[in-house]
Amino acid sequence: MLKQSIPTADRRDWSVDAFRRFWAHPNNPELVPAVLTDDVVGYWSGREEPARGKEAYTDCIAALVGAFPDLCITVAEHATDGEFTFIRWIMHATGAYGPFELSGIDRVRTSNGLVAENRIVFDTAAFTARSGKAIPWA
Repeated sequence: MLKQSIPTADRRDWSVDAFRRFWAHPNNPELVPAVLTDDVVGYWSGREEPARGKEAYTDCIAALVGAFPDLCITVAEHATDGEFTFIRWIMHATGAYGPFELSGIDRVRTSNGLVAENRIVFDTAAFTARSGKAIPWA
């Protein structure tokens, strides 16, 4: 039998549109845990160990938003294959040398409408060179 997802006031199902809306103005990382499973795992480029659990995962996002207050991410393309969604994104922010852009890819695995795993991949050397800052969650 297929398990049915029932949205509640504390939970919102994850989607590419939700990703797009959040990253257009990511000023409230406290919204992130509502779309994560309790045992979510995030594999972030530049981080030696995965972020495990809602708090560690959200801390990585909060660190990025804190390091770049004008940050926004746009969705360039996306594709879905079963429980996996691939999003190519472009980050726009102002770093130590002024405005910069960086492209990367998220590979999101969902379970029952929530993010269970995410692999965030981008060129860490380009990030540091363009932003003039260290990777905030490393």
